[in-house]
Amino acid sequence: MSNNFTVKVFFRGDWCPWCSGYLKDFNDQALDKIQELGGQVIGFTSQAGNQSQKQLGLNFNIQIDEENIEAKKYGIFITPKAESHLKDVDGVYPNGMVQPGVIIEDSEGKLLYKWAIVPSEMNMGGASDRPLVADIVASLEQILKGQENGDSFNTTDMSYLEQNHLEEYQKVQAYIASLNQ
Repeated sequence: MSNNFTVKVFFRGDWCPWCSGYLKDFNDQALDKIQELGGQVIGFTSQAGNQSQKQLGLNFNIQIDEENIEAKKYGIFITPKAESHLKDVDGVYPNGMVQPGVIIEDSEGKLLYKWAIVPSEMNMGGASDRPLVADIVASLEQILKGQENGDSFNTTDMSYLEQNHLEEYQKVQAYIASLNQ
């Protein structure tokens, strides 16, 4: 089957609960619809040895891009290793850590949709405030019909994570608690 478009989901790594929840949403809520519309989903991370596909049972491929070539191509934010919380871990993210983003491009390489986070204290360093996957798919459907896509999306937050990915929410809470000790 040929693909008319590709949804590229950029994420930090398999250690990130927000990323895991987001990848699960693409897999469980959107993959069938995207394929029905003639597309495919590919995840991109700069984490060497990433195990998200296996750990989460994803039905789409994950590409490891340690050089961040794809992220740079689209202007997806890359946190330099020296500024990441993993800066003291040898061999991890030597070229920086890609931050969350979603790109949709057609088979000719034309950009149909782009969203990318700019990490800040308000979005937990780039973790939260991602557009909901259902809103991205709805926008994609409009684009494919030749209509303008919406630029107003509901976003992920702590309530969303708690309601939709309890295990990932608990990991975030444990991490926050560890910072306060």
